[in-house]
Amino acid sequence: MFYLDSENSTLKGVGVGIRFVALLIDGLVLLPVSYILALLMGTAGSNGFQLDGLGFWVSSILGFCYYFFFEGKLGATLGKMAVGLKVIKVDGSPCDMQAAAIRTLLRVIDALPFAYLIGVISIWVTELNQRLGDRAAGTIVVRAKSLG
Repeated sequence: MFYLDSENSTLKGVGVGIRFVALLIDGLVLLPVSYILALLMGTAGSNGFQLDGLGFWVSSILGFCYYFFFEGKLGATLGKMAVGLKVIKVDGSPCDMQAAAIRTLLRVIDALPFAYLIGVISIWVTELNQRLGDRAAGTIVVRAKSLG
């Protein structure tokens, strides 16, 4: 399957807005997991919850595994699926586990200094709308439409 811009038959990455919606949905998927971890670690109460120490690291590893698995195996997280996006390689082939690992590891840098500011700027200034993780992994986030 190739994901192309129908006007000129070239790859076209999506912008910040739709990716942000997908990120919010992914956050809603991961939030209950973090809350359960906080309950198990005794750091949840009527005023909310906090993850630090072991709970923070377990939650971070589970988040990494979520992005790594879904993007590496299916080409999209649940959030991306919900809004009709897919991660593919810049040559049009499916995202693989290696590319998904690179994208996910660099999510830490893309999220700096806060709220994905580096990732947003990178998406705005690159020709294919790629964050740093996409550029390093050779991937692009596109609308999931099949030609043919």
